[in-house]
Amino acid sequence: MWSAAHLAMVGTSFTALTMALLVGHHAFACWNGDRRLEAEHGENFLKIKERTSVIPFMAIIDGRQTLPKDYYKELIRAPLVLIAVGSVGAYFAHPYMQAGAALARNSGLVPGGILDGIFLEIN
Repeated sequence: MWSAAHLAMVGTSFTALTMALLVGHHAFACWNGDRRLEAEHGENFLKIKERTSVIPFMAIIDGRQTLPKDYYKELIRAPLVLIAVGSVGAYFAHPYMQAGAALARNSGLVPGGILDGIFLEIN
């Protein structure tokens, strides 16, 4: 989903290649991880593999697993709520962040700061 969203946003052939390589890398990692765990744990791993899936929610859709009645409690924990609130806040703050970035970019850097070595040309 992340790759598809970025490909739709950027839309270049380079992005398409990058996303294809990223998806391929993760597919290889899933295959290699399963191969390694099967070699290490044998039948015990195969029993777990039968009940799970690398595709999100596929084991639930197939009926191999069920969600507990209070599954929503997992989503109401402080770190996840903080991430959700921060993401929504950043989304609504984007116009202000873009305006601030435009101001900083157009105003020029005033010499004499601690970041001169990074942002000013060295002659």
